[in-house]
Amino acid sequence: MIRILMFLLGAVFFAFVITYFASLDNRITGEAFGYQFDGPSGLILGGLTVLFLAAIYLTHKIKDILAIPAKIKAKDAQTKRERGIAALTRGLEAAAAGDGEDAAHHARVARRNLDDVALTRLLTAQAAQLSGDAAAAKESFSAMLAAPETEFIGLKGLYAQAVAAGETGAAKGYAERAFRLRPNAAWAFQSVFDLGLERGAWNETREAVIQAQKNKVIDEARATRARAALLAADAYAEADPASAMSEAEAALKLAPEFTPASVLAARIAMDEGKTGKAAKLLETGFAASAHPALIKLYDRLYKDETPEKRAAKLTKLAEKNPASDEAALLKARAATLTEDWQGAVDALEAHVTKTASPAAFSLMAKAAAGLKGEAAAQIWYEHAASAPRDPRPGADGAFHLTREGWARLIREFMDYARLSPPPIEEATAGLAPEEVKLLLAPPVVEEPEAADEPAEEPAEEVVSEETAPEDLSAGEDTSLHDDPEDDDHIHNDDEAERAANAARNVS
Repeated sequence: MIRILMFLLGAVFFAFVITYFASLDNRITGEAFGYQFDGPSGLILGGLTVLFLAAIYLTHKIKDILAIPAKIKAKDAQTKRERGIAALTRGLEAAAAGDGEDAAHHARVARRNLDDVALTRLLTAQAAQLSGDAAAAKESFSAMLAAPETEFIGLKGLYAQAVAAGETGAAKGYAERAFRLRPNAAWAFQSVFDLGLERGAWNETREAVIQAQKNKVIDEARATRARAALLAADAYAEADPASAMSEAEAALKLAPEFTPASVLAARIAMDEGKTGKAAKLLETGFAASAHPALIKLYDRLYKDETPEKRAAKLTKLAEKNPASDEAALLKARAATLTEDWQGAVDALEAHVTKTASPAAFSLMAKAAAGLKGEAAAQIWYEHAASAPRDPRPGADGAFHLTREGWARLIREFMDYARLSPPPIEEATAGLAPEEVKLLLAPPVVEEPEAADEPAEEPAEEVVSEETAPEDLSAGEDTSLHDDPEDDDHIHNDDEAERAANAARNVS
């Protein structure tokens, strides 16, 4: 509709112009180039207008004719580029499908048809990798470093090659360069992080974690836990106690529940004679995460005190985390120190029905011995010896970890806020409540034989031999349990096994 309207308006305009020129009555006379002319003004003006329009038209056509070679050249270039892009696309598809020969063919076609070599380098490198030509792949990846738009991809390829070849130093350099280039790249951070843990470069790895946290590559909670664990690992490697204490305390500010840091800081404070500071560190750590290493160190802190004071301290520690299993063991331990045997049984009875713990069975044996004699403790010592050991790192009271051990612990704590993965096997179930009551019941005493039946002398000798192991067990109990330094039934699995062997008269 608009086109029809424009056509009509144009026709009216030209009709008006022609009519206007035709209506002019004047004449125009003149001389140009030796010629004289004389004619109607309308005709002359109309002719000039037509000549002007014809000149414009001819100029436009001449320009188009002159531009034909350039258009042909541009068309050829466009066709060539389209052919190259198609080859590049098919080559990438072949590389994704794992067809190295087809990918290499399309890479060559793409290189011939594309002026932008950067687009073909990645395909060439991938084709070379699929074909097993590591040298050609490395050459292509290295060439990509020259162009800013392909530098990062080239670094990633070179890093992967270095890792596959076991060239840790080169891989470290590529990963760090890529991380500096793109701090928000997850693979670059993960590579720097993994290589740092592998080399034991705790401080460098911690700086990488901080940088990754700023660029939101890693969430704040994981980054905080990782920094705490790395600080603690660095503190354990420190030879200077002051530096180690500083790093351990910095780790605890980030993650109070990280037990290795609490243990190290408390040990250093103990070595410096700062008992109050050590106790506070252990209590704070236990409140955040109940761990046997904290209990052992806390009990050792007051080993020279009276049993009553030691019991009070252990009870105070238990109140810091009353819902934990270790709190029940602490209360039982405190009860045994004051010879409150029934109190120890009451503290442990629910615990031993929930899980099979050498520490709990060992404490129950001591309580049973106090209530009913060593004969009643034998079965508890046997349960302690056969119960599974605590799988947690540091369960023996110290964290003696290798570099690989620290790397695993740092990863586990960073990702899952724990010191080690859960065991493959399910935890051994505790004793049934009925069995616990049966084991705590008074031993059955056989009634003496009738007076008119003479007792056989060999029977008396047997009784004497049977009582001997009890005397031996009692004698060994003094050496195993009464020493202030070694009297640790809370988490001492080896001691429990020795006591069980003594009760069975094995050793």
